Amino acid sequence: MRKKICWLLTSVMLLSAIMLGGCGAKTEKLTAEGILEQVNTNMEKVRSVSGDMAMDMDMKISQSGLGMNLTAGLDCDLEMTMEPEVLHMSGKLDMSLLGLSMDIETYSVIEGDKAITYTKANNAWTQTEEAAEDSEIGGMGDLFDSLSSETGLTLQEGTEKLGDKEVYVLTAEASGSEIDSLMGEMDSLTEGVGDVDLSDIKANVTLRVYKDEMLPASVTVEVPEGVKVSESDGTSLEINSMSIVMDYTEFDTIESIQIPEEALNSRADVPAETTGETDTTLEAVVNEDDLAGLQGLYAKAPEYEHMGIGYYFDGLEEDTIRDGYVPYEEAFVQRDTGSLTGVNHGISIRLTMMRANSASEALNGLLQDYTARLETRGLSVLDSDEPSTGDGDTVGLLPAVYIDAEGKQIFTVLYADVRDDGSVYMCAEMEFDESGFDDTTEALLAEIDDAYAMNLSSVFFEE
Repeated sequence: MRKKICWLLTSVMLLSAIMLGGCGAKTEKLTAEGILEQVNTNMEKVRSVSGDMAMDMDMKISQSGLGMNLTAGLDCDLEMTMEPEVLHMSGKLDMSLLGLSMDIETYSVIEGDKAITYTKANNAWTQTEEAAEDSEIGGMGDLFDSLSSETGLTLQEGTEKLGDKEVYVLTAEASGSEIDSLMGEMDSLTEGVGDVDLSDIKANVTLRVYKDEMLPASVTVEVPEGVKVSESDGTSLEINSMSIVMDYTEFDTIESIQIPEEALNSRADVPAETTGETDTTLEAVVNEDDLAGLQGLYAKAPEYEHMGIGYYFDGLEEDTIRDGYVPYEEAFVQRDTGSLTGVNHGISIRLTMMRANSASEALNGLLQDYTARLETRGLSVLDSDEPSTGDGDTVGLLPAVYIDAEGKQIFTVLYADVRDDGSVYMCAEMEFDESGFDDTTEALLAEIDDAYAMNLSSVFFEE
């Protein structure tokens, strides 16, 4: 996802950089085409560009009768040099999945035949790469030719004020194929949706050009409400609203963009090639991508001090992602795609989903699974109680105890809470190792009590 977001930003910046730039000979009557020709001429002389970008998206993804609404927003500052081609972006990404909000920073650079992206999220750098010919950095000229020749460009009468400068305003309608080129890939914010058909999408594009300098001022792309697209496997995507605004603030003020050493030294994340002889390699690559994508979404829960928010596939419906609260870890590692585990301050929480008709049924199934996984470690449940349920057997807990490999007694609370239509339960395994409790444990327990509507603090700490 992060790689796609980065190339989305690159595409927007370069689209406007190429679509809007030039200073040629004056003509008696200005036309949209004439302005763009002058802008292009000027942009060939520009050595660097600075600006900012805002993107907002609201959509619904549906498959097999199930739907999920997703909203996303991105606000960032951008700077780019033309030779060498380096793009630096720093900003904040917000997504509706349980209030995810995280700072992101990327550097994108062309090195020989490779396009490399360095991304910082959750205080860690990663790098990805693709063939330079496949990136949007080198191919934006073709997009401009397409927009100029296939879409009617209109020059608005008179000029507008943008700050203290006058700007020309040009409008156009972009087709689905042009939007695809602009955004790199439409599923940059809907990972797992697949390759959607964009042929029916139309977007309104507004270009603003500084009158005196004949350089780009801004690009605005808006997709009308209610646009629907679909893909061959039955997934449909309905765009409620989408807008991208790119503003240009300065030209030729950047000498160079230096990529930090910690980014250059980060681990390369390049998927292995598959031969098609077996499905094993492909499955491994998909799983690796899913794992990395889920880990990239993990963040500190905005409403808590000691809880993290993470994501996992529920294993019940294809590509359905669940979210949940676990103890926050600075060096969090997503252990697998089908569960979410967080460990800190002597407390461990593991989240999964299960089909069941009641909380009692879910807890008994969870106890069997929990016992089986302990046995793989040579351990066993020392004692357990009967499920205690409430709200018509839709929520409940089951206490248990086991002795770990070091001889320590671990107190466990198995928890189940109904979800969706009543046939699915969120299941939590909460382990408490009192030897690992520290000065933060009591505060963490209070947050767990709040998130899960429990009263565990009174079990371990006197009120």
